Amino acid sequence: MRSSTRLAWSSLAGLVFLLAGVAAFAQQTPAPQRPFSQLVDLWTRQLDRVATRTEQAVLLPAEIDALREQVTDVRTAAAAAAALARNDLADTKKLLAPLEIKPGTDAASESDAVKADRERLSEQASVSEGRAKQCEVVIARADQLLEHLTKLRGEVVLQNLLRRNASPLSSQVWSSIGPELAASVHALSAAMATWNRGGLAALRSGGQDLTPLAAWAVLTIALWWGGRWLRRRFGRRHAHEPTHRDRTIATAIDGIGLVLVPILAVWLIGKLLAASAPPSPLDALVPEFTLRLITLLLVFGMTAAGLAPAHPAWRILPFTDSSAHYLSHALRRLMVVGIVADSIYVALSHGNEREAVAAVGSLVLATLVALLALPTLANKAWHAARPEGSELPPMIGGTWWSIARLVLSALVLSSIGFALAGYAALAAHLHSSIAATCLLIAIGLLLHRLVADLLDAAAAPDTPTGRWVRHRLGLPADSTVRGQLMLLLLFDAILVALLALAIPATWGVDTDAILQGFGQLLRGVRVGGVTISLGNIGMAILAFGVCMLLARLIRSIVRDRVLPTIDAQLPLRQSIDAGLNYAGVLVAILVGVGALGVDFTNLAIVLGALSVGIGLGLQNIANNVISGVILLMERPIKAGDWVIVNGHEGFVRRINIRATEIETFQRTHVIVPNSMFLQNPVINRTYSDTSSRVEILITVPVATDVTAMEAILREAGLGHPRVLRVPSPIVRFVRVGTAGLDFELFVFVARLEDRLVVGNDLNRAILAQLLERKIIDPGAVPEYKIRDLDRLGAALRSGAPGTEGTTDAAAAPKA
Repeated sequence: MRSSTRLAWSSLAGLVFLLAGVAAFAQQTPAPQRPFSQLVDLWTRQLDRVATRTEQAVLLPAEIDALREQVTDVRTAAAAAAALARNDLADTKKLLAPLEIKPGTDAASESDAVKADRERLSEQASVSEGRAKQCEVVIARADQLLEHLTKLRGEVVLQNLLRRNASPLSSQVWSSIGPELAASVHALSAAMATWNRGGLAALRSGGQDLTPLAAWAVLTIALWWGGRWLRRRFGRRHAHEPTHRDRTIATAIDGIGLVLVPILAVWLIGKLLAASAPPSPLDALVPEFTLRLITLLLVFGMTAAGLAPAHPAWRILPFTDSSAHYLSHALRRLMVVGIVADSIYVALSHGNEREAVAAVGSLVLATLVALLALPTLANKAWHAARPEGSELPPMIGGTWWSIARLVLSALVLSSIGFALAGYAALAAHLHSSIAATCLLIAIGLLLHRLVADLLDAAAAPDTPTGRWVRHRLGLPADSTVRGQLMLLLLFDAILVALLALAIPATWGVDTDAILQGFGQLLRGVRVGGVTISLGNIGMAILAFGVCMLLARLIRSIVRDRVLPTIDAQLPLRQSIDAGLNYAGVLVAILVGVGALGVDFTNLAIVLGALSVGIGLGLQNIANNVISGVILLMERPIKAGDWVIVNGHEGFVRRINIRATEIETFQRTHVIVPNSMFLQNPVINRTYSDTSSRVEILITVPVATDVTAMEAILREAGLGHPRVLRVPSPIVRFVRVGTAGLDFELFVFVARLEDRLVVGNDLNRAILAQLLERKIIDPGAVPEYKIRDLDRLGAALRSGAPGTEGTTDAAAAPKA
């Protein structure tokens, strides 16, 4: 056993040395390269051929793509040569710098060897600089050709879509459809026979190298076994009621297990068939059929995973059972019939010479797709399962999705009108683009939902990942983790970027044009001396956020650790804390503005002009704006506070940058400028907490027992359920007055809005006790007042004259 192991190791070492020797030999004998002048001539001729081809009248989008690939290859080679020339130029200048003669210095005479080296290096630098400039010329011309080809492709695609042929209802179409249909079938039969004799026979005989495809086949089988084990272990089970986390994990595993392996198998079969070199038109039809079959598998997997018509307990989308069954069957029926019909249409109408088949086929296909697509957009398929008494909308997606379904229905029906008018290509492109767009959006929404649920499940405190994160961060076991929201935001940003690239591509927009637009957004637009780009904006936001975090960290350290050790008064500590806050915000703003690339000199000019404007007529507005910033930072008031300012009392509803909105108790809204809160005293009844004090003043006759009166007030305060026990009610014997004995009762309530209710209840309770103990006598009211009031009421009811005097006479004793 040891000898065999030693033999294996020795063989492996020999193989390594052999490979090393071959690599060394390959490095010592480099492949011959063409001279630079021949490369430039080759690039120029290739660009000339592409430019000549673009001037021809008839060009297909596939040909334009091929030409663009050629130009891209030339540009890549020229860019690599330019980079190499610039590196050579930089190295040559480094070697040439010590040999240069500095003007104005008395240098010793140099030798002939130094002169020869300087001349040789100078000539080499000139050659490198010339090569770099030639490459830049080639790159500039290639960029012009790429831009022209991109524009040309868009024009060709638009012309093909808007090309109008004969209407399928015309007699000319029906007279020529028979021969064209026979020609299409004959061409397909001949291509199949040729393919069977050539490419398929080579596959059966093993005449082609299928090693990569075999490796993919092994990977597919391994994924199938792994997915089968995962579905048995974590898939949908019927033994228990699934939780939200169980539904999410089971849906992800079942959805991927149902879709991934069949898609890989179909892709392998498609690559296998494409490797057999099928003849025209099968060489273009095989990839299209493969793509359509993959789309069909995606729809089947999405309906089984998201709608789950057979497993309602495991459904993650809020559909009712009837809607889930209806929508699932409608989507599958649409995809099966639509893809079969579309494949037949593409196979029979392949090529521009079969206009009659394309016209009639587009009408049949548009009608068939419309009839099958309308049920998927009906209200019956989008009812939402909501709890009893819920305020959620009864339809999935609410009003916006209902409007979108109406628009989609109109677009689907419009394809029939385009087909009848003779726009066969536009009709076929319309329904295929709508289907692809809806599929991409559905995939994006499902991925967002699944990733959000998986991240929430991973951050839950009862999962291994959640416990590990809390342990690593030193958080309590039941604390709330918010980091998954940042991950979800990052995933959504990537998903939106991919959809922004894929959805326009389904409508025929050139992918290179989309990427060029994204690149322009990232590179930015130069306005004056400032470049505005997404990259700079992102860096500015990142720099501002980091600076704000550092400022808050420094502020918290100073406030919690440094200031408590300093023998200073509380107002001074608060001033230092507020100053650190303002300084941190100011530094963060300056760093963010600097990251945008804004020149502070220009910014100073702008601020100087702004200060002149403020000095001329914007003092009040600037004062209110700055006051609003201070209110938002210091937060002396906040939304929901009960405040009294400048005679206005009510609740703060909104703090804007210029003014604050206060809602009074009469349900009126008062707009108060922000400067009023800084220039005038403000009473904030809920600044630190929502508790409040209720004050009750009462006067009783002089003969009243003081101890008994204090007991009555204290019992009334303690007997109310909303009165706080800590601090306890306070009873004060204020003074002995001419009208009687004055007492005060102070009680405390937890909520400010309870003051009126508690005050009213306490007054009623105290009055009942005073009457019960006969401390006050209700019969002591003078009888003439009652008689005068009765006479006044009778006069008012009868409308008798002279009641004005009666009113005055009745009111005078009352006053």
